[in-house]
Amino acid sequence: MSGRSLLCMITAIIVPALVLTGCKEKVKKEEKVSGLFTVGIILAYDSPTSLEVLRSLQDRLDEYQRTSGERLEIIVRKAGGQVALLPELVQGLVDRSDLLVPVSTAALQAALIASGDRPIVFSSVANPYLVRAGKTAVDHDPRVTGVCSTAPVRQVLELIGQSLPEARKIGTIWTPSEINSEYYFELMKEAAGEMGLEIVGQPIGSAGDIVQAVQALIRDRVEVLFPVSDNTINSNFQLIGKLAAENRVPLFAAFATGAELGACASMGFGFDDIGHRTAELVIRIKNGESPARIPFQYIDRVRFYVNEEAARSQGLRLPESLIRKADRVISTSDREGAEAASLARGVE
Repeated sequence: MSGRSLLCMITAIIVPALVLTGCKEKVKKEEKVSGLFTVGIILAYDSPTSLEVLRSLQDRLDEYQRTSGERLEIIVRKAGGQVALLPELVQGLVDRSDLLVPVSTAALQAALIASGDRPIVFSSVANPYLVRAGKTAVDHDPRVTGVCSTAPVRQVLELIGQSLPEARKIGTIWTPSEINSEYYFELMKEAAGEMGLEIVGQPIGSAGDIVQAVQALIRDRVEVLFPVSDNTINSNFQLIGKLAAENRVPLFAAFATGAELGACASMGFGFDDIGHRTAELVIRIKNGESPARIPFQYIDRVRFYVNEEAARSQGLRLPESLIRKADRVISTSDREGAEAASLARGVE
């Protein structure tokens, strides 16, 4: 090879590399100069409840930007239920974000391990103490604050007692791989024992196990279905509603919108409230407040929804006294709207 040819080849290799390096440096400088406060949001699951938290959180942050005149950069990463991806997703956000918002217990656990000294505002976490985010609401990791979403398990069992006073055998399914699900299952057994109720449980490994698990409970002659509120189950709650109707077994839920997805009655916190409260904490920390000084937050109001059509299909007539107490009575149009929204979410 001639010296001239060798020079041309070296030039062809080096020049593009220098250009690329220059472009990277330019991006770094632009990001540094822009000074945007960046919020990295991590969703472990695309469950209806997690997506409602995300929507409300983004809406409130958008409103803040409009009213304050300040700009935020919001980055969303979704694991789509593949929990093994969470450490990589969190690590990818650490260098780009000023603050992390993990949605769900699994996402919080990954953020605690990989986030370094980045502030964390968790959202929709059943029990943050299970993953050692703190010892109490005020004695916690100084990097961390957030909004808890402990489902009203005892209240739903009491609701079942009011709706079906003779029922004693409650069937449930739960997902042992979700730490929050195991926690709820234990809460349910403890509360049911104190109330003289029997819990018959079927664990599932994935959504593909739901039909078999429900069929096993039906064969065991449970009088009521009350699944644990977790991401796998809530994402497939309409299927459970159809199985309940086919077998004429009343279905109850411990998340508010469960009645929109086939439960005859449901109780829970508004996940729009949780998302809004989470955004408020993000804004406080963005404006200089330390997460160490902000106690973990709890939503006070439990919403109560009923679905009379679902109750009839499941062989139950809800007492009028209960229906009058409902915050919302689900109609056919509400149910069809929820199904359409669920289909739309499924193709995101």
